[in-house]
Amino acid sequence: MKTIYAVVMLLTFGGVAKMLTPFILTVVSLPGRFIAFPNATSTFTKPRFILGTIIATILQSYVYLAYTAFIINWTMLAIQKQRVSFIVLPLTFLATILPVWFAFKDFRLNVKEMDLLNKEKLGEFSRHEAEKSKSMFNILAQASLITFLLTLLGFFVFSSAPEIMDIIYGWVPFV
Repeated sequence: MKTIYAVVMLLTFGGVAKMLTPFILTVVSLPGRFIAFPNATSTFTKPRFILGTIIATILQSYVYLAYTAFIINWTMLAIQKQRVSFIVLPLTFLATILPVWFAFKDFRLNVKEMDLLNKEKLGEFSRHEAEKSKSMFNILAQASLITFLLTLLGFFVFSSAPEIMDIIYGWVPFV
């Protein structure tokens, strides 16, 4: 019965995370987007775009790995203290990895849609404006891909060495 409860909780965590992850990653990456595009009249520069992408990636990864740490710690405590079956470990993996993967796919789709929209309205927009709007979505897509890869790595690191999770994310409420 406890295992069924843990499965339901992991599915709930994963479902809520799937809905909230695109919004949270977008908000968290705003400083990187503001560095890459400080105002509407600024010119597009590659170094500024790269710096903005790096900052957005760092912020997204830090926040999403905190969610990963919470889910892993919740699962490990359920297994140790409540004697939940190890069957929940693959569900823990899916509850942490799938939301960021779906967010990445959503951001990637936005880049493609923006590219098509810019091609259709090329006469209305200047080439600079078209590239700028596409690049703002591209920062999210690139940062979320790296966040996905770091989450894959972080899941296995946090699962095998929980003391690292406690050092970096001591502020996360471990239940």
